[in-house]
Amino acid sequence: MKKSILFLFICFATNAQTNSDLTEIVKQVLDHSPALKGQKTGLKIGDVKTQIQQSYSNPTISYEAGITRLDPVSKVTFNTGGVPSILQFQPNMNYNTNFVANQVIYDWGKNALALERSRLENKLTQVQIDVATNNMAYQIATIYHQIKFLQNAIKIQQAELSRIKSHAEVVGVQVKLGELLELDQLGINIRLKNQEIKISETELQLNKMVDFLNTQAGKDISPWLKNSLLIQQDINGNLDENPLLVQLTAEDAILQKDINVQQKSSSPTIVGIASLGVRNGYLPRINGEVPPISDDFKLNTMLGVKLTIPIYSGKRAFFQENILKFQKDRVQLQRDEIGAKLSFELRQAEASIAQLVKKSAIQKQVIEQAVYAYQLAEARFSKGTIKQIELDAVQNTLEEAQLQKENIYLQISLQQLELLKIKGLKFWEL
Repeated sequence: MKKSILFLFICFATNAQTNSDLTEIVKQVLDHSPALKGQKTGLKIGDVKTQIQQSYSNPTISYEAGITRLDPVSKVTFNTGGVPSILQFQPNMNYNTNFVANQVIYDWGKNALALERSRLENKLTQVQIDVATNNMAYQIATIYHQIKFLQNAIKIQQAELSRIKSHAEVVGVQVKLGELLELDQLGINIRLKNQEIKISETELQLNKMVDFLNTQAGKDISPWLKNSLLIQQDINGNLDENPLLVQLTAEDAILQKDINVQQKSSSPTIVGIASLGVRNGYLPRINGEVPPISDDFKLNTMLGVKLTIPIYSGKRAFFQENILKFQKDRVQLQRDEIGAKLSFELRQAEASIAQLVKKSAIQKQVIEQAVYAYQLAEARFSKGTIKQIELDAVQNTLEEAQLQKENIYLQISLQQLELLKIKGLKFWEL
C-alpha cells in the first residue's frame, strides 16, 4: 500500500512542494470567512469567563450605608434625688456606614477546579473552531480540484472541437467534389454544434465553481487558478489528530473536571470578614438628650473568620455526579465509534488510491492506443477508405479516454484529500 502511494506521488506530483495556489486560496477563504470570525469571538468570551472565575479568589470590598428607625427601644428609669431619670441604651435613629471586605481563605481547591474547567471550555471552543476550519478548508480544496478537472476537460473538448472543424472543412470539399453527400456534411455540422454545447455546459459549471470560491474568499481568486495542478504529498500523521476525536477528548476532559467539582461541592469553606466604618449610639440617651455628634459617632472595626460546612442538600451533588459519569461514558463510546469509523475510512481511501493508480496506468495505455487508432483512421479517411461515421467513433473514443484520465486524476486527488482529512492534517499550514 505504501509503495503504491509512493508511486502515486512520483507519478502525479510535478515537484516536492505543496500546492501553493490551493494554499493561498484556502488561507484567503479562512481569513475572510464571517462564520469563522463569529466563532472566534467565543474565544474572547471564554477568556473573560476565565478571568471572572479567577476573580473569585480575590477579596470583595463593598461600601454600606444605612439608617434604621427603631420603635420602641429599651429604657430604664432611675429615681435620683426624687427626680426620675430615663436611660435609653440605643437611639431610635441609628446611622451606620462602613466598608466591608470578604476574602476566601481556603476552599479545598473548589475555585481552582472551576478555573481549570473554564480553561478547558475555552480549549474546547478552539477545537470546535478547528473542526469548522478543517471542514471549510477541505470543501474549498475539493472544489479547487474539481475546477482543475473542468479546466483540463475544456482543453480536451476544445481540442476535439478543432479536430471536428478540420474534418468539417474536408467534408465540405468532398461534398463539392461530389465524393460525399450533403447528408454527410449535415451530420458533421450537427456533431460540431453538439461539441460546442458540451463545451458551453462545462464552462458554465466551471464559472459557477469559480464564482463560489470568489464569494467565499471575498476577492477574485482567478490568479491562483492558472498554474498546473500539484498534488499534496505529505500524509504523515495519525487518527488521534483528527479534529472530531480531539473534540471528544476535550469534552471528556471537561466532564472529568465537572465530576471533580461535584466531588468537592460538600467541602467546607473558610472566609475572612473585615469591616471598617462609623456608626452612632455609643453613648446612651439620658432623658432623651442627644449627645454631640463627635461623641456619639465613633469609628468601628470588625475582624472575623467564618467556616461554612455543607451538611445535607438532598443528595443533589451525588445525583449530578452520576449524570456526569453517564455523559462521560457516552462520550467515550462516541470516541470509540468514530475511531473505528475513521480507521475503516482510512483503509478504504488507501485501497481506492491503490486501485486508481492501477487504473491510471491502464488508462495511459488506452490513450496511447486511442491516439494511434485515431491517426490510422484519419489517414484512411483522407484516402476515402472509411466513412465519416467511423472516424467520428474513433474520435469519440479518444476524447472519452482523455476525459477518463482526467477523471482518474481527480479521484486520486480527492482520495488523497480524504486521507489528509481523516488524519487531521492542515495541508494549508504544511
